[in-house]
Amino acid sequence: MRKVSAIVLATAAGAGLLLAGAPAAPATTAAYPFQLFSLSSSAPANENSYYSGRVTWYNRSVTVDGNLHAYGCRRVYATAWAKTTPLDTRSSSTHCNNDSEQTINLVADVPGGSDHVYISLTDENGTVLDSGYYYRP
Repeated sequence: MRKVSAIVLATAAGAGLLLAGAPAAPATTAAYPFQLFSLSSSAPANENSYYSGRVTWYNRSVTVDGNLHAYGCRRVYATAWAKTTPLDTRSSSTHCNNDSEQTINLVADVPGGSDHVYISLTDENGTVLDSGYYYRP
């Protein structure tokens, strides 16, 4: 009986070590909301541009996903940062007088990934109309 108990304990301990040594699944944090607005004196009150949605952080990437309402021509940019180092910058295409879903996937291939993201809403000439830094919760 002692021999059987010892084998069972050894097997259970070995299984625990195998589970403890397994690589972790990609970690995510809760999606963090954002909103950027472009208020135009020439636009009717209900026709201002905006880009609003959520930022989701993963181990080595970030997704910026939102709705772009373009009055005139607008474009959105996003940059993933690790402290003071920019990791990746990408943008949507330019959209004029329409609504569209814009998803920007950013690479953050450093230990710990990105700690914050800079998002900007620009006009067709690249002039920043509104922007913000969003930090990993």
